[in-house]
Amino acid sequence: MAVFHVKKTSVGDDQTSLVCKGKIVEGPISKGMTLEIPVTQEAVIKMDIFDVVQFEKQKDEDKKVGLVVDFRDLPDDMEVIMGLNIADEDLKVIGE
Repeated sequence: MAVFHVKKTSVGDDQTSLVCKGKIVEGPISKGMTLEIPVTQEAVIKMDIFDVVQFEKQKDEDKKVGLVVDFRDLPDDMEVIMGLNIADEDLKVIGE
């Protein structure tokens, strides 16, 4: 299991994806792995990582990596996740 620290979450350029900007805290993280997004104390939404991007020009070391989650077919889920305002939080990432 890997851990990713999310510093900020924003809507992707295509308006159908979310980008969790942050840094890898533990383990390797790659495309196709599953990001666990907590909704309540007991419930999590598991989303596949569509892409992992590097923000080379980003000066803030805590926002150099972006995990992209595609919500093209799940617009309601995207709205729920954006409503959680995920920031400054460690999320679990599970292997393929």
